[in-house]
Formats: sequence, structure tokens, C-alpha cells
Amino acid sequence: HDLGRHIVHEFVDTPATYAQHYHVAAGTPFALSHGLAQLSLARPGAFTGNVPNVMYVGASSRPGNGVPLVLVGAQLAAQQAVENLKKRSLVSFGVK
Repeated sequence: HDLGRHIVHEFVDTPATYAQHYHVAAGTPFALSHGLAQLSLARPGAFTGNVPNVMYVGASSRPGNGVPLVLVGAQLAAQQAVENLKKRSLVSFGVK
């Protein structure tokens, strides 16, 4: 499956672009705003809903920021990806 052909718009953020656009030359340790509107369940989930089989993980998505929570999010995303692959394999063999 060629993911590249599905990309309509691509934007790459780097520390330099963050410094230029958001005036945070030292970085953003909490990714999204760390206010009440961006804590815990208010952060975006792993799935976009618009693009199948694309998952988000990191400080700006659930479960949240900080190395421990990002690692938990990565583990959850990996487990979900494996489950999705298992389901696809079963469907392709006619198993429901």
C-alpha cells in the first residue's frame, strides 16, 4: 500500500519552524497547550477518522505529554495496529 499517493498536503515542523512561527526557540516540553482544555481526554486521540490506518502518538495526543505517557501511547498504538492487522488478515481469508 502506497501511503504517499494519499497525501494531499504535507507540512514538516522542525525546532526551527517552531521558533520562527511560535516564538519557542527552547522548544515546547508539553506540546499542545498545557491548559485545562488540552489535558488528558481533551487531547486528540490516536485516530484521525479521516484517513484509515493512520494513528497519532506523541506528546500532542492522548494519553498526553511527558516521556512516560508518550511511551504508554506508543505501546497502545502498537497494540492497536497489531489488532487491526490481525483483523485485516482474517477478513482477507474470509473469516469474520
